[in-house]
Amino acid sequence: MSKASGRPWKRDQIDQVKARIRQELAPLQSSLDRIPYLLNQIAQAEEQEPDRLIYVMTLLNTHVREGGLTDPQVKELFQLADALLTLQNIKPKSSSLAFLLGELHILKAQLHMSEGEPLLACIEQQLVEHVSGSEPPGGKSFQSLSLARMSLRLGEANLAVGYIERALESGLDANYFYYAQVMRLRSLRLSHRLDEADQIAGELLHDDRADPRSRREIEWETLCREVVRTGSIDGLMAVMNPRRDYYQASYILESFFWIRAIGGLQWMDHLPKMKSLGQKKGLNFKANAPYQRCAIHLERAYDKDIPLAHRLVLVKKTLQSVHALADIDKVLLVHLALLRWLIRRQCRELARFVYSEYAILSQRLSGTVDALGVASDLVQKNWNK
Repeated sequence: MSKASGRPWKRDQIDQVKARIRQELAPLQSSLDRIPYLLNQIAQAEEQEPDRLIYVMTLLNTHVREGGLTDPQVKELFQLADALLTLQNIKPKSSSLAFLLGELHILKAQLHMSEGEPLLACIEQQLVEHVSGSEPPGGKSFQSLSLARMSLRLGEANLAVGYIERALESGLDANYFYYAQVMRLRSLRLSHRLDEADQIAGELLHDDRADPRSRREIEWETLCREVVRTGSIDGLMAVMNPRRDYYQASYILESFFWIRAIGGLQWMDHLPKMKSLGQKKGLNFKANAPYQRCAIHLERAYDKDIPLAHRLVLVKKTLQSVHALADIDKVLLVHLALLRWLIRRQCRELARFVYSEYAILSQRLSGTVDALGVASDLVQKNWNK
């Protein structure tokens, strides 16, 4: 592709293409259906460059949310998008289509976040403002919300709360309002501002506009705050069964790590094995692939039939995978669950280092060394013995 074909693109043309593609994809709910369809459309739309660009960006957005592409595919798609924009001679800030440059950098930022690279995501987010001009994609509220997510992943929970409140004051799109509120509740929990979170959650749950998914997330955060207050996960386990709405991949994985993050073993058999869960048709773990890998490695590490040396390799793999997690609460849970395993296997030196990681991150988030609230015994432990 050496030169642009056809007339220069117009803003209304791009908007029409986006609307048409949204309609095309409406029947395709699963990424298993969307990804092959989009790849095929990209291949066939070589002469319709605006269509091809939007198909590419839609496919990248699908991958960011649910996975499904290989690293070489992702790299090639970004290169193709860059090439299409370059051929249109779209200039940062000054062009009427500069927002497309911003949208591409947003996708890059989101990809970095999904890979647990918040600092790289921050750079891309800065570029969004630099290239988009006076109207960045999503507006100032979306930019604040993106910065909130990056701040929280970096362990700056109070800073994240500030960005979220700024986003809410600017007026968020309805699609992002409850997403922002759930992130706000999580940030308040991890910063141990529990009473504030209680008040906000109460107001949200009395709002009839909350959809079932948002309501479920708000109620889950309420259960997690009780863990911080009581040090007990009994409330979480009470809703974690196949007859409840929480029996979904993300909550199952989180429960898996809560079970292994506490000091006792009483809930260890509460969930089926990860291999069995992964085979259930109603459970989609694809969007949580790095988290699932951590769970599979740690579950195998508890298998006494595997030699300890091999299980330590699994622990290493878990530590390698944890850095790809996009959410700081997941990072905390995996570290604490690993720490419990190391203590039980009497791997004292490595346990001390993992505890240090957990304590430092907790301190940054909450001003305490136990942000999750279930490690009081480890806080009192003499690690110098």
